[in-house]
Amino acid sequence: MNKQIIVVEGNHDQVKINSIYPNLQCITTNGSEISDKKLNLIYQLSKENEVILFLDPDTPGKKIMQKILNTNGKYTLAYIKKEKAISKNRKKVGIEHAKENDIRDALENKIEINNQESYIKLSDLYNRGLVNKRNANINRIKVCDSLEIPVSNGKTFLKMINLLDISLERVDEILNEKT
Repeated sequence: MNKQIIVVEGNHDQVKINSIYPNLQCITTNGSEISDKKLNLIYQLSKENEVILFLDPDTPGKKIMQKILNTNGKYTLAYIKKEKAISKNRKKVGIEHAKENDIRDALENKIEINNQESYIKLSDLYNRGLVNKRNANINRIKVCDSLEIPVSNGKTFLKMINLLDISLERVDEILNEKT
């Protein structure tokens, strides 16, 4: 790998990252209307660099991440919980609003995304009460919080744990933990 490049949504996110890590290169998507040209640039950079997706923990951030993942490049995910990225007036969500130590934790605990064929199936999640069952959303939240990944619906959850190469054994451990 040549260098680390962090993908963030906006200029304020980039300023925040560079205030903590002055020598890290950032690319901004300029929000959820990311251009095909920018997507291609990110993909091309992923061929010879570690490209870290560090997007806001909200719906637009998830949409941007999905667009980037669809390019099938080699990416790493850094994630920060939504409650750690809320502005002081509680009206906005973004990396720019997170505390320095939370940003450092997210980047130090980044996860490499696996683009190989998935091995966990929807039926595996159903059998564990993670989709189409009474407390499925509560169970997914428990797993997502433990893994520090974005909370999502069943289909997106399935895709995420496969992309992150999380085993069913690990999911079972989390589900069986006492809270």
